[in-house]
Amino acid sequence: MSSVLAQPPFVTLVVLFISLVMSFSSSFVNSRFMPKEHRQKVKELQRKIRTLTKEKKENMKQAKSTGDKKLLKKAQKQEKQVLQLQSQSLSLSSKQFRVLPLTMGIFFIVWLLLTGSILGFKLFDSPFMGPYPVAYLPWFGGVMQLSLFYWYLICSFLFGTLFSRIFGLTGGTD
Repeated sequence: MSSVLAQPPFVTLVVLFISLVMSFSSSFVNSRFMPKEHRQKVKELQRKIRTLTKEKKENMKQAKSTGDKKLLKKAQKQEKQVLQLQSQSLSLSSKQFRVLPLTMGIFFIVWLLLTGSILGFKLFDSPFMGPYPVAYLPWFGGVMQLSLFYWYLICSFLFGTLFSRIFGLTGGTD
């Protein structure tokens, strides 16, 4: 007999709550680790990259159609500028990766407590694991049954995106 904890809706809500807490804490730590000035500078660099890339494409297209060598050289210079800006943007945003080992460690501990296994090794029987699907999603032609892993993945994407936007960690569209 399976535990009541392993049956929907209880396990569905537990995974939803754990996903919410993990996404919030990860986004919060990242927002505190990367100052607002850095995030604004990365956003500005990304804006410049988009503008310059668009201009370069237009110049390249026009140079190819007209055979203008000066315009072609200008487009090639713009390509080099785009690469430099991308490099600057990457180096600034890579500072967030310093907290990755911490968040991954916390994730593995939470996953172990939730499933009783880690990296494919079963360490103990978790009260949240059972033979039942964790959640049901309306799908084409019926209902899709979701395992704990897939339900956590969906919730994690949802809350990760939401909190990243709230804390200003994603470039987003302006």
